[in-house]
Formats: sequence, structure tokens, C-alpha cells
Amino acid sequence: MKTPDEWMREFEAKIADAQHKAAAVQEGLAGAQGAATSKDGSITVTVAPNGALTDLKFTADVMRRSHTQLAAEVVAVAREAQRAAAVRVAEAFGAVEGTDSETYRVITEYLPAPVEDEPERPRYAFEQELEEPAPPPRRSAPPRPADDDRDFSSESIFRNQ
Repeated sequence: MKTPDEWMREFEAKIADAQHKAAAVQEGLAGAQGAATSKDGSITVTVAPNGALTDLKFTADVMRRSHTQLAAEVVAVAREAQRAAAVRVAEAFGAVEGTDSETYRVITEYLPAPVEDEPERPRYAFEQELEEPAPPPRRSAPPRPADDDRDFSSESIFRNQ
């Protein structure tokens, strides 16, 4: 049976170990930001360890894109940056608890999927020839009956009977 002094020393050692691990995790999280740059280098996104946007940089080349293409590229680069931050957060916990720990397993279970390369698409919408939509077919007037008695005279339409 342990004496109160032995129990207290073990308890203090556990507290010191927990404090050391907490400090290591805190240090790891402090540097766990993520960053990504588009393939052509015109868009750079930086995010905090929780994935929150902290910086967004463009070069002048982004002005050649349509607003929809720019938005899609920013979202794709932001996803890459968020994944990079999430991987660094997982590494910070893995360094302290080990990669076989329950904490590490839970964190890595929710890592965003890697961004797959998309097939190359045309870069600029304004360079594409836009096809004019075909006009709707014209409806022809129905044939007039042979006994069409349209009267363009100035006489009254009311007949005296």
C-alpha cells in the first residue's frame, strides 16, 4: 500500500506530465496555420489552425478571370490551406499523445479530403465564343378562309336591317 507521500509524488508527477503535454500541444497549435497557393501562383490563402481565413493575396493576373472563376479558385485554394492546417493540428497532437492514441484517431478522422486535381478547363470566359441562342420558330398565321369578308371601309359595323 502506498503512503500518502508516495501517492502525492505520483499525483504531482502526473500533473507535471499533463502540464508538459498541454504546453507542447499549445506550442504545436500556435504554429499550425495552413497556407496554399494556386498552381499559377496568383492566389495565396492563409488560415488559422481552426481553418479561419487570416490572409488572402492576389497578383494582378487574377483580374483576367471572370468573377465565377476567381471565386471557385479562391475556394479551392482555401480548402487546400484548411487541409494543411488540419494536418498540422493533428501532427501537434500526434507528437504529444502518439499517432496510436484515441485523441489522434479522432482528430485525423475529420481531416478534410485531399483536393484532387481537376481536369484543365478554359481559363477565361471572355475568350470563349458565345453562341447566340437560336430564335424560336416563327408561327405562321393560320390560313384565311375563302369567304373572308374583311371590310376596310369606313362604314359602320352595325347594319341597318
